[in-house]
Amino acid sequence: MVGSIAFALLIGGARPPAVARPPVQNAPPAPVPPAPKEGREAKPESTGKVGEKIPAFTAKAQRGDKEFDFDSQKQSKVTVYVLAGVMCTATNAYSERLAALCEAYGPKGVDFVFLYPNHNESAADKRKFQREKRLGGAFLNDADGAVARKLAAKRTAEALICDKEGKVLYRGGIDDNVTEPARARAKYVAQALDETLAGKPVSVTTGKVFGETIRSP
Repeated sequence: MVGSIAFALLIGGARPPAVARPPVQNAPPAPVPPAPKEGREAKPESTGKVGEKIPAFTAKAQRGDKEFDFDSQKQSKVTVYVLAGVMCTATNAYSERLAALCEAYGPKGVDFVFLYPNHNESAADKRKFQREKRLGGAFLNDADGAVARKLAAKRTAEALICDKEGKVLYRGGIDDNVTEPARARAKYVAQALDETLAGKPVSVTTGKVFGETIRSP
């Protein structure tokens, strides 16, 4: 009997012992995205829209024959920025009115900064234009158009008025009639300056810009 069982095992073959397999491991959990930080999201950079602060920029500027470092964040006066073009028909048409604004409001503590962004106008021609047109205030040759780009400016003969803290109160044209000064009914810049100096909110914060496309690199 025992011999028969042994013979059967020899014929059929004994099964090898089962090999223990390592336990199947679950895939690692997906990383949990970090929780959003508390606080306000970063605001986009200002481009000088009404209600925003004037963008930060520095540049060499001139006042008369004196050169100085201009810093938009260090202005402590009500300031009018004017994008000017030597060959711009609107800038030329407005030149007498701009000179009159400088003469009328400069003594009242208003500063004027004339920005010349066109790269196809020479620095000498820009200085000559500023001098011959009797444009008071600072002269800034924005030859590479860097300041104009910060302001997202598209046309010359555009004005921006900022309060003493640099907040933009008005942005737009000089008035509503580029060709006939006597027929201008809405004198945007003058009105905005009068209201600002009187401590009143600016009632008209924009107006049509009649200037030409800025020619920057």
